[in-house]
Amino acid sequence: MFPKEYSFPEAGGAIEFEENGTILGKSVGDGDYIVMDATNLGELCVSVLWRFWDKPDGPEAESIKMGLLPHLRTRLALPVSAVRGEKLFLSRTPGKLKTVVQGRPVDPAAVVRFSVGLDRGPKPMRLAIHSLYISPAAPDFPLEGEPLVDELGQRRRGDWPGKTASREELCAYLRAEGEKLPPSTPEGFGKYGGSLKKSFPPTGFFALREEDGAYWLADPEGRAFFSVGPDCVGVDGECAIEGIGPLCGGLEDGGRLKDGFYSWTKANLVRAFGEDWYEKWTRLTLRRLREWGCNTIACWSDPRFIKAAKMPYVHILHGFPRTESYVFRDFPDVFDPAYAEASRRWAEQLAPLKSDPFMVGYFMSNEPNWAFVNDLDVAKIVLKGRAPLKSRARLAELLAEKYGDIAALNAVWGTEIASFANLADGGLTLPEASAADTAELTERMIREFVRVPALALREIDPNHLNLGMRYAWLSSPALAAGKEFFDVFSFNCYRHDPYPSIERMVEMVKMPVMIGEFHFGAADRGLDATGIQAVATQDDRARAYRYYMHRCASHPMCVGAHYFNYNDQPYLGRFDGENYQIGLVDVCNRPYPEFAAAVARSHREVYDVRLGLMPPADDAPLPVESIFY
Repeated sequence: MFPKEYSFPEAGGAIEFEENGTILGKSVGDGDYIVMDATNLGELCVSVLWRFWDKPDGPEAESIKMGLLPHLRTRLALPVSAVRGEKLFLSRTPGKLKTVVQGRPVDPAAVVRFSVGLDRGPKPMRLAIHSLYISPAAPDFPLEGEPLVDELGQRRRGDWPGKTASREELCAYLRAEGEKLPPSTPEGFGKYGGSLKKSFPPTGFFALREEDGAYWLADPEGRAFFSVGPDCVGVDGECAIEGIGPLCGGLEDGGRLKDGFYSWTKANLVRAFGEDWYEKWTRLTLRRLREWGCNTIACWSDPRFIKAAKMPYVHILHGFPRTESYVFRDFPDVFDPAYAEASRRWAEQLAPLKSDPFMVGYFMSNEPNWAFVNDLDVAKIVLKGRAPLKSRARLAELLAEKYGDIAALNAVWGTEIASFANLADGGLTLPEASAADTAELTERMIREFVRVPALALREIDPNHLNLGMRYAWLSSPALAAGKEFFDVFSFNCYRHDPYPSIERMVEMVKMPVMIGEFHFGAADRGLDATGIQAVATQDDRARAYRYYMHRCASHPMCVGAHYFNYNDQPYLGRFDGENYQIGLVDVCNRPYPEFAAAVARSHREVYDVRLGLMPPADDAPLPVESIFY
């Protein structure tokens, strides 16, 4: 059967192997890995898509996406255990990019059918499969080929507007940038970046205000504040180079980081500025943020830069409270007293910031992995499992409080459970008739997931706004549980038009919202993956940003939107393998001029849009198929 080349249209496609879902007579459950040697024969990155079924004629249960660079023979090894869905993201192996697990967990032994192919893309695609087999053990990962990036971290193949031609050009450009002076406070704005066009009583900290059904942030001086700015403002560009040495350009000491990472972004700054590289980078980056009208340094930004900038910022807490046992993925045993104790310790990290007037507020977490499964029934997992969980005993108590005696529960569920103590032991097969109760209990657990750490944070820091969890989306209405402990409900909104998503979110949560992430990428300037939302060109990126920001500002319940992120991701992949063209600046620290100009224009206009002094933009560019994993 192999080697063989396959062609796919823009819509992607799948290859199924043998009618009974086996490879060379082996089924998925007969080994520990599915191993495939493949080459992406196209000019852009592709998403290899594995799909699994546990019913011959039913819908797919699980799908797994893997990113693949162009023109590189790569060994992909998919752990069979991944179909259980216990991990959302899988570890990288040499040459492979990011891997994401989606869908409903499946027992590998129950897989009756699977396929492999390519997900959608902006152009027709070709894939060469050299071999495909079931393996009893993890394989090795041979990797050969010429470097895919030059010494500056740029893609070697091809040319494009803005590509830095040489080390000398890089140094001349950055040194000239480093000498420019930061602008003064723009006219019409206060010390903290709030607009002088509207004011509220000052509190000395950022606050939430409501007027005539519209919500605003107010800065410490009481000025109206709509929060805009990029995530990940830092030197960044950290590429996981372990095992991929043959693909790298020159690796100089200036870019080496600990634990097998390298940053061409940092190396380029060291080349230009020498020992003073960080101070020069800080100066030119602060100037750019001010020129572009950014009023917030958003999540995961460099603390040293935040301290030097004296600009408003948001803080995201690290290391969400853990328990010894987990319910599913990163969902803790929330009724274990250890969860409350871990929350108290975790909240202490906020103590040094509690009196800082420049902090807008804090996010408790970002995109909890457990919340990616649509309509996840957390309580059902708890009651069916046998892992030692304090939450199972608590759920049994709640059911006992509701029904009074086990006979009443059995009458509703159609079961013959001997006692509530047996329910607390776990290992039970729950009937469909239990779904209403487990849904109610799931909501109780999610509320506890939020309540316990939120109260611990409020005790440490009563001054700042709790900006929520930054959910990827509300995969079920139960994720709104605990919203009363937030001041603002945050979510990440990767759409070309955010307004309908804001509307749906507000309808569910009935409170002001903030968008923690969005972006647009284009595969026209040196990177081969676009990120989650794609357009054709940098001009289209500019129009997309302005349209998005205007639509956010025009919604009375939206109080801000943060762009992900400041830097392009490295061509060979960051820590998890993402390599998207989504930055304000490229690996050589050059802004994309069309995009940067649109960001500056949009930020000047958001208050006029919000106050009804100008209509929101209506010239959204056409989207194209995205390349992301």
